[in-house]
Order: sequence, then structure tokens, then C-alpha cells
Amino acid sequence: MRAAIVRRPSLPLTERDERDLALLASSPEYREALARLSGLESPSSVSEAAVLHAVFEVGIATIRSAVEEASYALLAAEQASAAAQLRAEARRRTPSWAHEE
Repeated sequence: MRAAIVRRPSLPLTERDERDLALLASSPEYREALARLSGLESPSSVSEAAVLHAVFEVGIATIRSAVEEASYALLAAEQASAAAQLRAEARRRTPSWAHEE
């Protein structure tokens, strides 16, 4: 882990969680994917706590990415709405040359 440990909470695990952890421990493809996504150098040679922390970090990164994506989508929708409003106002405006003879 890169940062100092602040606390060590307990983590309840279901049977499925246990199976997933066993898969992480036994599957080279899963270990490679976790290493790639988390930056964990070698998941096969670290403690179970470090693997759980890496899984947590990947989950948090995924959540942050989803929040950013939703925020960008909202911002894009707001900008599109504002641009549409400006175009609508421009269409209603009398052209500057309308009063020339």
C-alpha cells in the first residue's frame, strides 16, 4: 500500500465473496486484471488484506469515474440547453438591417 494505514475495519464476507477471493488467488487472468486496474505489483505475493484493499481501490475508482461521467453528461446537457436558448433568442431578434431602406 502506498499510504499509511489509518484504521483496519472488519469486513464481512459472503460465500460468494470468498469464492471471488479464491478466484483472485488462483486465476492468473484475474490477478493480472487486478494488478492492471489497481497498480498492485504482484497480487500473488501480497497479503489478503492488500488484495482486499486493491479491490476496494478499484471499486472506489469505478464509482468516481461513474460520478464524473454523470457530472459531465449533466454539464453537457446544461450547455446544450443554454446554447439552444441563445439560438431561439437570436431567431426572435429583429435583424439589424430590417429598418434600412
